[in-house]
Amino acid sequence: IEYNNLALPLPQLAEVEAEAPAPDAEAGEGGDKGKDENSAWDGAAKSLEARERKRYSMQSERLLRSFREWVESIFGDLNAVWHAFGGVKFDLAITAQEFHVLVYDHLGISGPQVLEVFEVLDGPDYGAEGGGRASLNTLKKALEGLPPLTEEEEAAKEEDPLGATLSQFLAKDTVLESFSLRQCAVSRLELVPMVNALVKCPWQLRCLNLWDNRICDRGAELLASAIDAYRGLEYLGLGRNRIGDAGLQSLCRPFMATPLEEDQVAGARDRIVKQEAAAKAVADAKEKAQGTEFNTRQMRAEVPLIDELEERPPSGDSDKPTFLLRRLTELKCLALSENPIKSAEVVEAIQPHGPRGAELLLRCTPAGTDLAAKRPELLKDKERRPLLTLQQQVAAPTEGWTLRVAPY
Repeated sequence: IEYNNLALPLPQLAEVEAEAPAPDAEAGEGGDKGKDENSAWDGAAKSLEARERKRYSMQSERLLRSFREWVESIFGDLNAVWHAFGGVKFDLAITAQEFHVLVYDHLGISGPQVLEVFEVLDGPDYGAEGGGRASLNTLKKALEGLPPLTEEEEAAKEEDPLGATLSQFLAKDTVLESFSLRQCAVSRLELVPMVNALVKCPWQLRCLNLWDNRICDRGAELLASAIDAYRGLEYLGLGRNRIGDAGLQSLCRPFMATPLEEDQVAGARDRIVKQEAAAKAVADAKEKAQGTEFNTRQMRAEVPLIDELEERPPSGDSDKPTFLLRRLTELKCLALSENPIKSAEVVEAIQPHGPRGAELLLRCTPAGTDLAAKRPELLKDKERRPLLTLQQQVAAPTEGWTLRVAPY
């Protein structure tokens, strides 16, 4: 389902009628029959118009809320956003092109959503009526005027109509192995129900492509909880989104080894024994099924992944060993190219702790460019070269992400 800007469906008539003012009782009495018949058609047309108008307002608020989250993820809060504009006149009415240039020059962001925001500001909700001009004051009023979400509304995100529809493609009983939503304006709001579906481990699903959407660091944190629970995903495409250094760290955290307390070691060993027994049972079943003919393609079976428990000798003042638990994964590629990931130091810190043999794509990112200049061998050598400092060589395992930073 690619290259489709997903939008909210028309609200139900009952939702619109609940917000409409009560009809005038006197006006409803004593009209003639012909007028009643005409008013039935008028009423149907008006109800459709009211539903369309309601949908427009809901979609506009959704777009503005997503834009606010985007700029706040970069600058921290709205006050910092307004400060970034410096001496720009906030009351000056400007065109869409001027608005896009101004936002890019001062906030460093661009793309279709900026122009979509301008269209909202130039629309009926803010009194412009399509005049082709809007001001930064209108943007400030719109973003600061967004009503805070109540607890009920926050909880209702799990039932977001767009996200709930998309999550059905990720259900455990689906036959899909690959699901692509490239350039569909997917944001954090749609991700909430999708993540809830992923944590139920739909083992048939191997590839999830979310390239060129509107996923920021908060959305990346949501996806991290999904890949922490569901270890069967082989490809996760998140290129050309709005994921920064914090989002990169969130996405890579599920694959890092976890230090265990002394009282947790016995439980970890028990789980590993059970995992080994489950893996043996699956292997025996596969061996027994060899030579069996199937009339249809078989669903992908859950792969029993066996945790790794590493014991390290005592170090420093401690006389006790330390234990690290690493949970394995089927992931083969995490694509984060063309995202605003800036820190090469962050990449160097997480690289040694990635899953064995998995690729981390950071093409056309500021961090990838810096790493390519710092370590030119990454541009020509296709083999994995762990980026280990002297301290990391002692403290970290020798495997890690296979970095891909060369431009296309």
